[in-house]
Amino acid sequence: MYSSTLSRISRTAGLAVTKSPLVRAIATSRTLLSQAKEGLVLGLFSSNKLCGADQAALAASQQKHILDHVSALGHHAGESGSVHLMLSDDLKKQIAVVGLGSESAKEQQNEVVRMAVANGIKRLCANKVSSVSVGPMPSAKAASEGAALALYSFDQFKTKKAADDKPRRITYMADETQQKQEGADGWHAGEIYAEAQNWARDLTNTPANFMTPTIFAQQVKEQLQSLSNIVVNVYDAQWAEEQRMGGLLAVSRGSEEPLRFVEIIYKGDASSKDVSLAMVGKGVTFDTGGYSLKPGKYMDLMKGDMGGGAAVVSAMRAIAKLQMPINVVATVPLCENMVSGCAIKVSDIYTSRAGLTVEVMNTDAEGRIVLGDALHYTVEKHQPRNIIDVATLTGAMVVALGELYTGVFTPSPKLWSRISAASDASDEPVWRMPLHDVWDSMLKSPVADLSNIGNKSEAGACTGAAFLRYFVRDTTSKEKTVPRDQNNDESLPRWAHLDIAGPMEGTTNAGHHHKGMSGRPTRLLIELANQITKEKL
Repeated sequence: MYSSTLSRISRTAGLAVTKSPLVRAIATSRTLLSQAKEGLVLGLFSSNKLCGADQAALAASQQKHILDHVSALGHHAGESGSVHLMLSDDLKKQIAVVGLGSESAKEQQNEVVRMAVANGIKRLCANKVSSVSVGPMPSAKAASEGAALALYSFDQFKTKKAADDKPRRITYMADETQQKQEGADGWHAGEIYAEAQNWARDLTNTPANFMTPTIFAQQVKEQLQSLSNIVVNVYDAQWAEEQRMGGLLAVSRGSEEPLRFVEIIYKGDASSKDVSLAMVGKGVTFDTGGYSLKPGKYMDLMKGDMGGGAAVVSAMRAIAKLQMPINVVATVPLCENMVSGCAIKVSDIYTSRAGLTVEVMNTDAEGRIVLGDALHYTVEKHQPRNIIDVATLTGAMVVALGELYTGVFTPSPKLWSRISAASDASDEPVWRMPLHDVWDSMLKSPVADLSNIGNKSEAGACTGAAFLRYFVRDTTSKEKTVPRDQNNDESLPRWAHLDIAGPMEGTTNAGHHHKGMSGRPTRLLIELANQITKEKL
């Protein structure tokens, strides 16, 4: 079958039939691939078994054609990360055969599928296919995420758009077993997760002159206000003054761009007034460092210093689209940290919303200043059972964990277990960091209640978390504070600080990743809400 097919397509292309099947396959593929505008992504296990080939409506002859082709390559084609491009037996489709590794490696399967589909889609896009079908995969949701994340491009400021070369339609062929196990909406759910991360990528990749606090707030309203069960409130500087947000006002006063404060309220459970989860995202749309000026070499990355805010609002959009049956709140304090005659100075003191006075010993440690007010407001106003803040907070976290891991500080074993489960489900790596009372002594100021940085050149990420801990408490009782002990889980709200300074930027184009602002950890936040939903049900 394989030899006769090669002879036929060689004659069609006007090529001489050589003795080597491999040489003939390569020659004819190069000639005819550009003529086939339909694409198909098929998974291949390391056992040389095609994933769901029968359910993909592939004839036995076509399956043999594919397996003969990959076998002729002379090495194992089913290895994770491998991609082999070929023509279908009828010459009408470009087929990307992607390696899925061992069929039994369940612990890595979702990320393997995500990367495999992304690699296959990218190869087909390079050959300008007009449509793509994705064959059955071990996880429809992961396959969908891989496809949508791979197709991402940030080209709104380019005259030639990458969208011109993207397929107009991508479909998925789920088998009957998968329909029962994962549900008919597995692919659709994956699209929502990936679209959320892609929106976070857009928000953080956009340069600061096109993503001011005002523009950010407008985009959030446009994206979310039409969704069911959701309310978006946008507040200004006058409201911040009424709320006694001395930190947010202090950081913002150096910029001509006015501050904004975004509040998103999602009521997925109308029968309850409890807020199961609150998320607070750092929204500094550009950070010069203020008078503690950043080095110029990497300052361009500071357009992404609102990455926490971007991830939070994007996750909220997905939570609403998925109609999760819980109540969730998100807040984002938005401002710029600039240098001017009005900017906050080193050694200035402000009064926070919590009533604590803070000496500003480093104006580049501004994220914790604005987050402190936002955390205190969110806890007092909404009384959430769980609250997390998400922030590109410290360079120390990048040094400690690099770009792969999100550092998590929490005194709550229960909340940590939920975050860890969300990490496993989303393949967004997290690492638990220590909280200790020693960090508190490092934040003492001789002239105010607190200093915004530690008094030693060490433990920068830890002291940042310790600072934020002062602003999270159940304000209905002054005695109920966030537990000081990392093994104490009795006080509410349960709190966690996620330092995403490392994951904010991607430096690889492999698979579903793209160089530039990553949009992480948006899928982790969506999955955290999903984990809390499962427990509640």
